[in-house]
Amino acid sequence: MAAPAPPDPFDLDVAIVSDVGNVREQNEDRGRCVRPGDAATLGQRGVLVLVADGMGGHEAGDVASATAADVVAETYYAAPGTPREALGRAFVSANARIHAAAAQPGREGMGTTCTALAVRGAEAFWAHVGDSRLYRLRDGQIERLTTDHSMVEEMVAEGLLTPEEARHHDARNVITRALGIRAETDPALSGPLAVAPGDVFVLMSDGLYDLVDDAEIGHALEGGSAHAAAAVLVETAKARGGYDNVTVAVVQVRTATAARPARPTAEGPTS
Repeated sequence: MAAPAPPDPFDLDVAIVSDVGNVREQNEDRGRCVRPGDAATLGQRGVLVLVADGMGGHEAGDVASATAADVVAETYYAAPGTPREALGRAFVSANARIHAAAAQPGREGMGTTCTALAVRGAEAFWAHVGDSRLYRLRDGQIERLTTDHSMVEEMVAEGLLTPEEARHHDARNVITRALGIRAETDPALSGPLAVAPGDVFVLMSDGLYDLVDDAEIGHALEGGSAHAAAAVLVETAKARGGYDNVTVAVVQVRTATAARPARPTAEGPTS
């Protein structure tokens, strides 16, 4: 493993809120934050936050997203190489584990989306498969960092749909890539990205952004705590129908001098 990074110049306020929504009987989403207590591990790998949205039936989707959360977190901190390389290895390992489990009766075709963010010092890295999303709010501007692996996103890229048309298209939830669906996976990877004080990252499942647009997401992230922002976003989606599970993870970047006491490892679903 590479030499430890310089001491973390920022404090991270991380909150995850996950809700079954108004219609579904079971929450097949997972959210997780891992903040190592060991200073050397924290310096080498930083804080990991992820959101996964399972599919494949009542039990199978829950198993897929939980497996992704477990394997990605475990492998990321154990794998050699840079944080970006470790995230890639973590997604490949999770894909293999879920794909093997899908051979069991009742779990055929199960899979999960997964979007993971690692913040190490003044750098961020992310990995992504499926249509969960990662955004960054900086200087009042909201920016989507990931591209959905979905049929409508491909149609937008080809000029066949506008982004607004894609939001309401009947096939908007048809994804083209997921962990566990095939024997191999090709995660999108990015980083290092520069992290600045005041940045806010937010990861979410489609149960949120299907009902809350980008401008509203950005507005909810301005001011207040990470937990307050995540809770407002989830409640907004539920007030508009909440027809899917809704999971939001908010990561606020603050200077160390403004740090709050470190929070323990957090995991969703939390409700």
